[in-house]
Amino acid sequence: MSSYNHYLQGKAIQTGCEWRLKFKIISEALESFPPSAKFVAHVRDTYDGPLKAELTTENGRVIRVSGNELELVLPAEVTKNWEAGKVVMDVIRTDLTQPIHLGFDLEIPVKRSVTRL
Repeated sequence: MSSYNHYLQGKAIQTGCEWRLKFKIISEALESFPPSAKFVAHVRDTYDGPLKAELTTENGRVIRVSGNELELVLPAEVTKNWEAGKVVMDVIRTDLTQPIHLGFDLEIPVKRSVTRL
């Protein structure tokens, strides 16, 4: 796998609101994702912190959009009581003989919503 050194501007998580991130993976090291591909992503405050949320293909929070495009979804109720700061996440493909890390980590700002529903 190739290393990564790019920082991309993304949408912060606003607590109590649905958050989505769609991205495309362009890598010679990874094959295109077939429709049967399965993924899991864990969200934590720190790399070794307790699990805050699990996103999987099965729970509909990791969506295969195309052969090289995924969408991550955090429902509003999951983030409702999160504190302001940041969370970290990565994505692993799980349907192969050996799990494959997709080669990136995400650090996502969390903003506490003023309006709370």
